[in-house]
Amino acid sequence: MDKEIRFIDSHYNDLFQLPDGGNIQLTHQDGETMIRPCKYIDETHTQVGNSVFHICEFAERMEENGTRYAPAEPQEVVAGYTVTDKSVVGKKTFVLAHNPDAVQPYVTWQGHAEKPGYDWGHYFSSRSDAHGDYIRRAHEERRDQRADLSPKGNVR
Repeated sequence: MDKEIRFIDSHYNDLFQLPDGGNIQLTHQDGETMIRPCKYIDETHTQVGNSVFHICEFAERMEENGTRYAPAEPQEVVAGYTVTDKSVVGKKTFVLAHNPDAVQPYVTWQGHAEKPGYDWGHYFSSRSDAHGDYIRRAHEERRDQRADLSPKGNVR
């Protein structure tokens, strides 16, 4: 029997279900989106990305943060690598992908809204190293965008 992960709101109203291993899209208040894999733990618990939640705790946290959540589109495959995590930061997209048959089975790429596809690949042997690079790249882009928006000092 296939296991289904139940997603609810904080009042226990059913919203949708995902199959074990399916992806959820999180959209933050600032419009940044992230795709996270989900793993069935039991009827009331799920793993979203690297964190385990009671389904109501997940709903409450998302509501507190103003984050919307919905099923993600089917997983994207690029050059034999399956995209498992995706973050959109402004006009850039950062992905983490996996190909179990590759010499370096994990990769992070960046993409641009103006053109299709991804570039600037960083390849890794371990998921933990790749995940750290994925988080760092998206964080640096957020930081750079904030710096571009901050008021500049007076020039004399």
